[in-house]
Amino acid sequence: MMKADWDMTPVKGGSGNAFFGKSDQERVFIKKNGSPFLPSIYLEGITPKVLWTKRTAEGDTLSAQPWIDGHTLSPEDMEDRQINHILAHLHDSKKLVESYKKLGSQIILPEQLLEDCVQNTEALRTNHFLSGIIEEMRQQVPEIKNEEVVVVHGDVNHKNWLVDDNSGKIYLVDWDTVFLSDSMVDMAHVLSHYIKPNNWSLWLMTSGVRPRSDIMDKVAWYGKLSFLRQISEYLSRGKMKEVNQEILGLRKFCELF
Repeated sequence: MMKADWDMTPVKGGSGNAFFGKSDQERVFIKKNGSPFLPSIYLEGITPKVLWTKRTAEGDTLSAQPWIDGHTLSPEDMEDRQINHILAHLHDSKKLVESYKKLGSQIILPEQLLEDCVQNTEALRTNHFLSGIIEEMRQQVPEIKNEEVVVVHGDVNHKNWLVDDNSGKIYLVDWDTVFLSDSMVDMAHVLSHYIKPNNWSLWLMTSGVRPRSDIMDKVAWYGKLSFLRQISEYLSRGKMKEVNQEILGLRKFCELF
């Protein structure tokens, strides 16, 4: 239940839209103008329960979830098998697909993901190495069948995974980037950024995916896309150290194929 006397403190790294809320002895995490899809997600047990939502006089929507005493995962923590199970649950849910379609959402095809990334970032068009990778990807766009369309989180980097220090349960948080597409959008990011290549087959099988040749082709394509998307994001925030790390990571990733 929304109380009138919440003390709201901005959360570091929340872009001004995330707050720690406290009233009497109750503590909550409050998100301003978060994804309207959040209530459907928490019913799947993937993210903390939505306690209440409220529209403010200014027209903003506030949603509250329990405040969890925990920490975000480190890159080294990303091998935890809870991650496989959470992503498999998310990607296997037909109910979530139907719920998201009812919100008016359309499928985002792989070629659109690539072109959106390129159009938003001049450096991807002008850097010789990056533009070369993009031209290769344009010639190798993977097919996505209608029955393969799932809800993807869209930004599964380690900072969006929260572990409860008391229970050890891991949650996937920050659902502002969710959309309908190929499950490999999420899986290839985890594989390309956190899992050693010699463990890819086991990781995929743990996620319920057989590492066939066509699947590995998708890992290659969507893995490259994940690096390009990260480069684009870091450039927009002026984080050049991270940009260079992603470019180096992309070079090493490309050498595997």
